[in-house]
This record gives sequence, C-alpha cells and structure tokens, in this order.
Amino acid sequence: MDLAVLATVARDAVREAADYVRRRLHEPIEAMRKSERGDLVTEVDRTVERMIVERVLRAFPDHGILGEEGVFTRAEAPSPDVPLWVIDPIDGTTNFVHQRINFVLSLAVYQGGEGLVGIVYDPLRDEWFEARRGEGATLNGRPIRVRPNADRLEEALVVTSLFWSRYAERFGLTDKIRELGRRVRGMRLYGAAALELAYVACGRLDGYFSPSLSPWDFAAGALLVKEAGGMVTTVDGKPLSLEGRTTVLAGAPAIYRALRGYLEPSLADKGGERNARQDS
Repeated sequence: MDLAVLATVARDAVREAADYVRRRLHEPIEAMRKSERGDLVTEVDRTVERMIVERVLRAFPDHGILGEEGVFTRAEAPSPDVPLWVIDPIDGTTNFVHQRINFVLSLAVYQGGEGLVGIVYDPLRDEWFEARRGEGATLNGRPIRVRPNADRLEEALVVTSLFWSRYAERFGLTDKIRELGRRVRGMRLYGAAALELAYVACGRLDGYFSPSLSPWDFAAGALLVKEAGGMVTTVDGKPLSLEGRTTVLAGAPAIYRALRGYLEPSLADKGGERNARQDS
C-alpha cells in the first residue's frame, strides 16, 4: 500500500472524529463500566469508533478493522496480507469522563504485523503525533526523536501503571517498582498508554512499561517510538503482537535496556508474558 494514501485517509478520519469529540466536551457524558471499576466506555467512544470505521471502509472496503469497542466485525478475519486498522477511539476514557484532559484518539495501520502508519492526537492540546514506516515521527509536522542524552536510569523520567496494577500485587512486584521509583529521577502516570508512548517518542518521557496492554492501546504509540529512534518490545524482548494482551516496554535505547535488565529477571520468575496475557 502507498503510505501517503493510507496516511491521508487516517488523518481525515481522526480530524473528523476529533471535531466531534471537542463538541461533546461541553455536554453531559454518561459513562458505563465494561469489565471492572476503572474500565469505562461512553457513547462518545462508540460514536468516534463508528465514524473512523465508516471513513476507512469508504476508502478501503476490504481492509481489516480492530477496534476497542467492537462496533464493526467481519464474519472472517482478513488475510495477514490485508492492512489492518487498529482503533482506540478515546484512549484515556476515565480521564475524558472525569478531567476532560489527558486523553487522545489513536489510529494505526498494520500489515503482516508491521506498523505502517500511526497517529496519536491530543485534541485539547492540539498535538498531532504521526509516524510512517521508515519515514520517522513528527509532532505537528516537526520531526521528533527520543531524548538523545537519556542514558542513565538515575536521570530518567519513567511512566508505568505497575503502581496500581493487580499484576504487580499478584506477583509480588510492588516492592520492585517502589525500588525503581527511588532509582529514577521521577515516575509519572497519565492514564493513557498512547499518550504516554507519544511522550516517550518526543522525549518528554524516557521509559515506559505496562504489564498488560491490548493492541489498540499500543499500536500507534509503538510505531511512534520506533520511528523516533526508540526501542519497543515485550518485556522479554520479543516483537509486539496484535494477538491479545501483552507486556509493553519502550524507551530511549539506553533506558529501554536498563529497564529491561531491571524488570525481566523478576517477571521471568513470575511467569512473565504468559501471565500478562491473563491479567489486566
């Protein structure tokens, strides 16, 4: 596929959906629980996903769709040779409901497991992160890179959800993460994986770790990090897969390697990637 054509359709879809989201920000929004207390969905999420799906299918009726809210499904999964559009209509729905900030629209196109185009858009800050395979990553049209002098954990700003994760509690990693918090310069948690990965890509954060993400959470952000010169894999160094939940480790190269060296032994002892697919 022509990456420019894919990117144009992706941009148009996200811009149209973002206009709708901004209009809804000043109206009451009802939130519903999906699976647990912090896993929310709104009618805005579902409408945004439907808008993006309709725009994509008008341009590419045979392409695959993988969306968080499942507003569109096919009877059969598309061939791996067919581009797959991975949609998180609002990443950070809890922030959207409670704070009306720190949420993004995330859209990526993959083919054969490889990212082709990724967009993460923050409509409140009007920050447009975009990446294309082999062409680098940009923020509002300007090239971005992971922080070039990020080479020591002691000087790193790291983001992780392990502080409150059931995974950390179940496998006794709470103390390990507290120790990491004392080693690094600072820890952050924005509550939106795509936004956090975009911040790694542009150097606002140096490292990222999540014990369990779905494909729509990381698809666009992972491509941003990769195209910005960073590294992104599972915690045991394997390529990310769009097949179910997975651990995600990302960062500037030196910080990525330091975090992996710090986390991997403990996670391997506790079941690592296998358990990540079972826990949210």
